[in-house]
Amino acid sequence: MRYEKAEQLLRLCHLMAARSQGVTLDMIGEEFGVSRRTAERMRDAALRLLPETEERTDEAGLKHWRASCLPKGLITIAAEDVTALHSAAEMMRGSNRPDAAGRLSDLATRLLALQDRRGQLRIEPDLDLLMQSEGLALRPGPRVSVAVEHLEVIREAILSARRIAVAYTRRRANAPRDVVLEPYGLLYGPRPYLIAKQAGKPAVRHYRLQGLSEVELTGEHFHRDEDFDLQAYGRRLFGVFNEAPFDVCWRFAPHVAEDAAEYVFHPDQTVQRANDGALIVRFRAAGALEMAWHLLTWGEAVEVLEPEDFWERAGIAPPGGTLS
Repeated sequence: MRYEKAEQLLRLCHLMAARSQGVTLDMIGEEFGVSRRTAERMRDAALRLLPETEERTDEAGLKHWRASCLPKGLITIAAEDVTALHSAAEMMRGSNRPDAAGRLSDLATRLLALQDRRGQLRIEPDLDLLMQSEGLALRPGPRVSVAVEHLEVIREAILSARRIAVAYTRRRANAPRDVVLEPYGLLYGPRPYLIAKQAGKPAVRHYRLQGLSEVELTGEHFHRDEDFDLQAYGRRLFGVFNEAPFDVCWRFAPHVAEDAAEYVFHPDQTVQRANDGALIVRFRAAGALEMAWHLLTWGEAVEVLEPEDFWERAGIAPPGGTLS
């Protein structure tokens, strides 16, 4: 990428200031995956940028370089940095780690507080949009790999409201097809999805990120639907499958009620205790198949009271039974 060398040099300056013992040429080579000669050039360039540096030789004869301070202009953050911290905080909350989630959120706030007003005004508009466009759908289990360069292009397209040209392979398709998309956001999970509209079509659809073999920015802008809210959209879904939401009611047997009560199955759920000690959970969402995958982990300790055709919708036999 065009700015990769400049970004690497900036990262090296940060490392030289962040590590109490400084950095060696071997550390630079390993961190950036470069040859020793390139590491030397990077070190020299960093030393020219840093006003106060220390050089020392350790007991093994290795030289270390450390920055005593960083020029203020080199200590900048981007909206993507703060978004990453907030996303990590949401992941911690989804993993029952509210303590770590709070620390990450506080760190994001402190980073913003360190910026001057000009920096805050630069970051805030992009931060609001990125936070609206990043959704988390978390569940333990295997995860697919996603090309980082594709995510970078998608985020740039979201911020600038530009269309992207992609080569997309649908599930069970033999070859990719070229599609122009208007990206609205991302849903992360075992199968991460791009939430987008196809140019010229009104419906929002899900596109598997691993199905994208090419992603390029176009010169075309699009008018974002201001009424679309990714967070509200995500609350309709139990997982990431897109279908019409429906009302569900689950009954967890008394012997697993305490365990089930520790789960938040949906942000808008309501729970109540039955007279026999069972736990009744109600909410409205889409994603029958993903609900069924989860319910199967409870075996016969859970009963679906609503809808009556739940297991037929999911296309999966209920625990201890068969589909009619």
